[in-house]
Amino acid sequence: MDFATEPTLPLVDRYMLGKPLTEGRVGWLNSEQSTKLRELWQLLLKECDKEEYIDVQFSLEQQKAKAAEASDKSEEIGSLSFEPLMTISTKEQEPKSGGWFGWGTWQQNATNTPLKSSSRASTPASTDAEKGKEDDVESEETIRQRHETVQEHLNDKGDGSAVAPVDFVPLFEQPKLKRTFRAAFWQAATQIGDPDSWVLRFLRARQWDVTKALEMIRRTIIWRVGQAIDEIAFYGESQLHNLTMNTGLAYACMEDRLGNPVYVVRVRANVARNRNILAIKRFLCWQIETSQLLTAKSDGKVTMLFDFNGFSRENIDTKLVRTLITLLTNYYPETLGIIVLNVDSWVFSSLWMVISPFIDPEVRSKIVMARNAQELAPYIDPQVLVSELGGKKQFVYEYIPPACNENTRMADIDGRRAAERKFVHSVAAYEQATRQWLDNVADSTSPSGSTSLGDSNRGDTKEALRQAAIDLDPFIRSRTLYHRFGFVNPDHSASF
Repeated sequence: MDFATEPTLPLVDRYMLGKPLTEGRVGWLNSEQSTKLRELWQLLLKECDKEEYIDVQFSLEQQKAKAAEASDKSEEIGSLSFEPLMTISTKEQEPKSGGWFGWGTWQQNATNTPLKSSSRASTPASTDAEKGKEDDVESEETIRQRHETVQEHLNDKGDGSAVAPVDFVPLFEQPKLKRTFRAAFWQAATQIGDPDSWVLRFLRARQWDVTKALEMIRRTIIWRVGQAIDEIAFYGESQLHNLTMNTGLAYACMEDRLGNPVYVVRVRANVARNRNILAIKRFLCWQIETSQLLTAKSDGKVTMLFDFNGFSRENIDTKLVRTLITLLTNYYPETLGIIVLNVDSWVFSSLWMVISPFIDPEVRSKIVMARNAQELAPYIDPQVLVSELGGKKQFVYEYIPPACNENTRMADIDGRRAAERKFVHSVAAYEQATRQWLDNVADSTSPSGSTSLGDSNRGDTKEALRQAAIDLDPFIRSRTLYHRFGFVNPDHSASF
């Protein structure tokens, strides 16, 4: 059978048949899909030629400035997102008012207590007359834990050396609060190695409508710049919520039967009162961005496994789940594989009745339920399933904090400049090879109905660009938990 014209199989059925996704991907395009890809590249190169600047709206400095303004519970951290996310849907979303992701704005806390630093100063002992008041006032320790970052926690322990450079420097000496479309586009498009693969994600997500795919890419790039995704990767775990990292709310540690990394989301570890909304949103963005390092074999796809073992009412957080799925759907299209709900209690059925009507049918078609390792087996081999889920892989999540010497290359200015020059040269060469490919097809020097993605020169420039992106990465991205686990190989493939 010609896989380029193979009828679409439901994703869940592919696990039963052991048939990985191929349709609409590099190496499996039919002539019509190849034409659509060329049309989109023509438009994208025109966008890159404009050299327009996009404003950053949610940098770390801007977040801190807003937090400092929130002097009491009546003051909110206003929305800095120009495109909040309101529903779980693969359809076009219209901008609406709301919080950072459209789920309301974060308020400091339920009391009039201002934000605290990471000091561990103890709360003075209370008299009996003060006991009643203490029931209504959060302890300083509770407030500290809600806001404390990994770097602040290390400082507090006496391991005060910075684990990442303290001053973020954008690529190509761009302004801190502006990026060009071209720079942001190529930084995103080289994440999984092949720019064609990245662009094809958007075409598939928009059913091969070139105009809609271009608009989705534009909105994604504007969102990435606005939310300072490059800065989130730069600072890495140093600016993430320490308690969330230590409890292992979400982490990748295995592959499913189609080779997709599996992210385990421990629902029992999610207690909303233990962290602020900004912290969890930053954590989710970092996790999804970092997942691209683990998806070379899976064309960018990941499987989400929500483990409901031991969950209680205080763990119910539909906003977090809806935000996560919407992030994956709108700004990382074709990243979400299947969603496995590992449920050990029928109590979950009532929660499911509340959530399911809001889930887009396309997303719902990817959801499967399991109660034990046997029911997980069609999707994840028991040999690689972690022991806490009933599998045989002896892996226990334990957070390994970053070391002060693991990001030394980020301070190597000369090394970074050399890597940037190599990356810029490789981007220019790839753009030129792509233009030549498009011109050759337009001049009919390529066969009619060709599915070729260019000549050997374009293939060579693609490989050079992939290597240049890998070489640049340690200068602009802090090493991650997955590097410390040994999951990320030097060639940016993953080994679990």
